[in-house]
Amino acid sequence: MSSPSRASSRAPFRWLRAFSGRILVALLVCALVTAFAVYRANQYIDDEVAKIPRIQLTTAATASSSAQNFLIIGSDTRSFVKSEADKKAFTDNTTTVDGPARSDTMMILHADGPRSYAVSFPRDLWVNIPKRGNMKLNAAFNDGPQAVIDTIAANFGVPINHYLEVNFETFEQIVNAVGSVPVYFPYPARDELTGLGPTPVGGCYHLDGQAALAYVRSRHLEFYENGKWVDASPLADLDRIQRQQSFIKKLGRIAVASTMNDPLIAPGLADHVIPKLTVDDAFDRASFNQLVSAFLGLADGKGGLTFATLPWDGPATRDGQSVLLVKQPDADAMLSILKGESPAPTSTTAAPADATGSTGSSGGSTPAVRPVDVRVLVLNGSGVQGAAGEAAQSLTQLGFPSGGIGNDSRGTVAKTEIRYLPGQEAKAALVGQAVPGATLVADSSLAGTDVVLVVGKSFPGVAKSLTPTTTAAPAGSAPAAPADPAAACDAS
Repeated sequence: MSSPSRASSRAPFRWLRAFSGRILVALLVCALVTAFAVYRANQYIDDEVAKIPRIQLTTAATASSSAQNFLIIGSDTRSFVKSEADKKAFTDNTTTVDGPARSDTMMILHADGPRSYAVSFPRDLWVNIPKRGNMKLNAAFNDGPQAVIDTIAANFGVPINHYLEVNFETFEQIVNAVGSVPVYFPYPARDELTGLGPTPVGGCYHLDGQAALAYVRSRHLEFYENGKWVDASPLADLDRIQRQQSFIKKLGRIAVASTMNDPLIAPGLADHVIPKLTVDDAFDRASFNQLVSAFLGLADGKGGLTFATLPWDGPATRDGQSVLLVKQPDADAMLSILKGESPAPTSTTAAPADATGSTGSSGGSTPAVRPVDVRVLVLNGSGVQGAAGEAAQSLTQLGFPSGGIGNDSRGTVAKTEIRYLPGQEAKAALVGQAVPGATLVADSSLAGTDVVLVVGKSFPGVAKSLTPTTTAAPAGSAPAAPADPAAACDAS
C-alpha cells in the first residue's frame, strides 16, 4: 500500500489527466458540432439553389475558375396576380394579367468577385433580332429569354453563361425582406403611371417593397417645384436606368450587411425570393456562389461592383420609331470587359487615395464624389438649338443623373459655367472634369438640383471619359457646408 504522502502527491496528476480528457472531449464535440453546422449550412444552400425554377436555354459554357456573364432581366409579367388587390396594383388600361411579359430592366453582370462589372442595356437600342430583323432591343424578349441571349451574341459578341429573371413580386419581397431602402427626393415627388407618391415634402424616404417597385419602374418622375409639377425625368428610360443602378447598389449593400449582422435573415430572404426567380437549367451551386461574390463588396458601400450603361447616340429615327443607336468606339471598350478581353475598373471614378477633400489634418476624410451622386441641370445659353439636350445626353453617358434641360434666362452667355450651391464644391469639381474649361460659379439661389451646367458660346463639349483627380474645393470658395441631405439619406 502506498503511503499517504505519495498518494496525495499523485492526486493532482489524476485530476489533471481527467480534466485534460474532458477538454479533449469538449473540443471534439465542438469540432463535430461545427462541422455538422457547416455541412447543414452547405446542404441548406444546395437545397435552396435546387428549388429555383429553371428553363432550358442554350448558353455559353464556362470554366469554374473564370468570370461568368449573367443576363439579368427584370420582367413585368403579371402571371403571379391572383387577388383583386394585386390586379389593381399591377395592371392598367394597357396591361393585363395574361398579357405578354416585357423586360423593364436588361443588364449583363460580369461576375468576377471584387472586380465585377454590370452593364445596363437601354431598351430602345436599335439592333438586329435574329429571324425577325431590325427592332428595338426590348422586342427580343417578346420571343423569350433565348431570343435575348441570341440577340446579344449576334449584335455585341458577348457570351451569356447564365440567365436570371426577377419579376415584380420578387422585387417587392426582396425589399420587404431587408426592411426598406432609403431614397432622397429634393422636392415632393410622384409618378402617376407607376403609383409612386405623391410624397408630401422633399426629404429622405425609406421605401418598402411596393413603393420601391413604383420608384425603380418610374419613367415619368415629376417634382413639385414653384407651385407646379415639372418633369424630373426628361430622358425617360435612360433616367430610370440611373435610378435603378443607384437603387440596386443600396439594396445590395443593405441586404449583404443585414445578413452578415443577423444570419437569421438569410433563410427568410431565401424562402421569399428563391421560388419566384427563374434561371437557366445549367445554373448550379458554383454559379450561385459567383453571383453572391459579385455583390459582397457592396456591404461597406466602398466598391466591389461597378455599374455602367452601354454608350448610346440619339435619339434617332428608324422605321418611324424613336430609337437609340450604339455609340462607337465607346461601346466596344465596355463590351471588351464583358467579353473578358479587358479588366473591369474597380470604380467608374476611382480617385487616388488622398483625393478625399481633406487637408491632411486629423479628423477623417470625405468620400470621393461619383457621377451617380451628382444630378445636373443643363441650361442652353449658347444660341445653338439643341445644345443643352446634346450636353445632357453626354453627361448621362458618363453616369451623371439628369436634372433636366432648359434655356438660360439671360439668353446668350459668353462663357460656359458650372454653377453650384456653397458646400457642393466637390460635385462641381467632378462636373468640371467632364466639361474642361468651364468657369465654376458659387450660386446660393439654386434649388432642386446639385449642379447647373450653363452651355455658353465657349462650350468645349463634354469629355469622353473622366480623368481621376482630386475633388478639392475651388480657390476662394466658402467653407464646406454640412453634408448634403442626399448623401446623409443614402447612409441612413
